[in-house]
Amino acid sequence: MTKILSQDEIDALLSGLDEGEIDTSPKEEAPSEEVVPFDFANYTISAKVKMPGLEVVNDQFSRGFRSGLSSMLRQMVDTSTVPIELEKFRDFIKRIPVPASLHIFKMEPLRGHAIFMIESRLVFFLVERFLGGSGKGTAKVEGREFTPIEQRLIRRVVNLALQELEKAWRNFVPIKTRYVRSEINPQFARIVQPDENVVVCKFELDLEDLTGEIAFCLPMAMLQPIKQKLYTPFQTEEMMDPFWRKQLEEIIRSVEVEVVVPLGQVEITGQELLDMAVGDVIQLDHPIDEPLLALIEGRPKLLGQPGVYRGQKAFQVTDFIEKES
Repeated sequence: MTKILSQDEIDALLSGLDEGEIDTSPKEEAPSEEVVPFDFANYTISAKVKMPGLEVVNDQFSRGFRSGLSSMLRQMVDTSTVPIELEKFRDFIKRIPVPASLHIFKMEPLRGHAIFMIESRLVFFLVERFLGGSGKGTAKVEGREFTPIEQRLIRRVVNLALQELEKAWRNFVPIKTRYVRSEINPQFARIVQPDENVVVCKFELDLEDLTGEIAFCLPMAMLQPIKQKLYTPFQTEEMMDPFWRKQLEEIIRSVEVEVVVPLGQVEITGQELLDMAVGDVIQLDHPIDEPLLALIEGRPKLLGQPGVYRGQKAFQVTDFIEKES
């Protein structure tokens, strides 16, 4: 219902108008803000993202690649992971200098292609080390293509990276990598459209005399079928225990240990040592009817009997020494 003013209210309103207490001047219109169209297609996404599942995979790759490259170069190599980034493919390509060491490969059964990138200065350093140099040469990095010899040598590093990538993904999503081709010009390494999103996994390498970077570029479209796993931590107790057990078993199986089987010992005087001659017999303190003790890395682990096998002295295991509780 519309409210009707009383006579007193009308008189007060008219009085306010006469005395200037009420402002009757027209209000200025607020300036209109200029509207700028937003181009979603060209919007640049470049941000660090949390993908716990993929982060565990990257940590595994970093350790495996560090070990393999250290063995290949015969020098200690330190690797560290860089936070995962999500960006447009064009932004990833834009930052790569020419010549670039770009290697396109597949991650079957995932669809599409991925890129493994090695910094060009790192390429020249690795090649020089493979050829017996110190890696401190003054090879010109930019302005020339890689020679066939350089390409063949660096392929060894690429093969190592793809092997370690398979191992790192084994307990996450089993994959099989397949090498497709290499490119030195980023413009020819188009695996997706420029405005498509890609996940970039970078690793920093410290080789004493040089620090460089390698990276995997994985299209988000390729990872879409396993997107849930990327954002979900998979290092649960049920999954990590078998994983670490298997890793430790592989390491232990390749470790070399020293096995020593002492025949016995005896103490002699200095005079007996001075009087010793070729043909003398030293009687040891170990009874012939008792088993010998085998030491593994200095710790007693096995019991057995001495013998001969294929023309060499041997030790036949008869029992294991149980660990004391």
